[in-house]
Amino acid sequence: MYEKLPLMVPFVLYLLVLIAVSVYTFRFTKTMEGFHLGGRNLGPWVAGISLIFSGSSGWIFTGMAGLCYAVGPASWFMHAGNLFFMLTAFLLVGKRLRNYSGVLGAITYPEYFVRRVRSGGNIIRGVASMAVVVFMSVSVATQYMAASKSMVPLFGITNFQATLITASVVALYCLIGGFLAVCWTDMVQGIVILVSSVALCSYMIYDIGGWSNVTPKLAALDPKLVSARWVTLPLAISYFTTGFQCIGRPHDTIRYFAVKDSKSTRKMAMIGMFGFLINYWTGYLIGLVGRIYFPYIDDPETIFGRILTSVLNPWFSGVMLAGLMALIMSTVDSCLLCAASTLSEDFYHTCINRNASKEHLIRVSRLSVLLIALLGTILALNSGGRSVMSAMLFASGGLAATFGPALLLSLYWKRLTEAGLIAAMLTGFSASVAWKVGGMAKISSIHESCFGFFAALVLGTVISLITKPLPQEEIARELQIISRDYRVEQLSEIERGFQSAQ
Repeated sequence: MYEKLPLMVPFVLYLLVLIAVSVYTFRFTKTMEGFHLGGRNLGPWVAGISLIFSGSSGWIFTGMAGLCYAVGPASWFMHAGNLFFMLTAFLLVGKRLRNYSGVLGAITYPEYFVRRVRSGGNIIRGVASMAVVVFMSVSVATQYMAASKSMVPLFGITNFQATLITASVVALYCLIGGFLAVCWTDMVQGIVILVSSVALCSYMIYDIGGWSNVTPKLAALDPKLVSARWVTLPLAISYFTTGFQCIGRPHDTIRYFAVKDSKSTRKMAMIGMFGFLINYWTGYLIGLVGRIYFPYIDDPETIFGRILTSVLNPWFSGVMLAGLMALIMSTVDSCLLCAASTLSEDFYHTCINRNASKEHLIRVSRLSVLLIALLGTILALNSGGRSVMSAMLFASGGLAATFGPALLLSLYWKRLTEAGLIAAMLTGFSASVAWKVGGMAKISSIHESCFGFFAALVLGTVISLITKPLPQEEIARELQIISRDYRVEQLSEIERGFQSAQ
């Protein structure tokens, strides 16, 4: 027990800091906007770093590191795809969505779509709730799986115990602190991740004798580990098209709702892309250089845990474990809060109890957090050792295919109709699942997020063109207004003007 103290002390202290942040932010969760959006008052640093680490999850040190361990530089086709499409999301979505969500007074992601197409029914909310429950539960489960793969060999605990510890802590500070706690803890976690992962990679390269020794040692193990020339076009396409899963995911896109103004989205993008680059690069090095320490292991996704156990000083391993948990928790908490907002506001409030008080809805939100946390725990405990990478890409890709095309159409095309938006969401959901389950992703080398994305975009456009249009002058005016940059005061005035006219 005592030999585990150097590992446990930094880890436990880190968890206590997260809970302390959530207790502090509890006072901002008295309203639905406070609980779910932190009062729309996030600065670009907090919003940018929070967005990075709601999308960069435990798969960086497990799934991605495992892929890099196995294929070396070829993995950069996947990294490039993710970076390219994340930058695309920053440029195409950030400013416009911040403006439009404020103009429409939308607190949740589904509510934005409902108000954008002037929907009077509940179909959009129903489809969104279904997609969120299915894919968010899987996404949460992948993070618990990643935690287990690292914590089990370190602490000598069972898979059940590792999963329960992770699930309990994240659910606790989401329940107490809401969205603001999630964003501020993501900020703290982001700093922990970036600093500790850079330090780890630097130490590993130094310990081996510098980069001049890394390359020949890898080449001796397998020439494919030092060059990507062997990569076939289908494999490169397969890796690159996973990047579509970065556009429109609710749990990171919601940060655009909460940043204080649209001018801040530029700085948010710069901070975000810089953080992503460091995060991906360190994940790559952990897997690649880790291959020298452990040339042949059955499960490459355990490489990070093995490094912490056998390579590093136990105290530093404890800090690095906190870094892994930061990645895991920054995604799980975002998934839980996003699911809670959808289930409480868009499903329960709209479809079941329209007269619910704000206090009651916050209680329902907290129960929704527990529900998704429980579903994720059950899925993780019954995963049977499945790949973290594969499960994460499926969940993330399904969310992007369901919401991404509908989001882009809503921000740029005045001809989008309610029927077209519903068609896009249903097509993205069903096409991505069918493509994956039917084995077409392997046969075609096209990731399910890519296929679902384009299928949804096409069908959403076609159905909109053959159905009755919305008031075109009104929509055109809105699209023109949201295309500009605004400071806090300007945006607040515009939002008040629109909402008083409704």
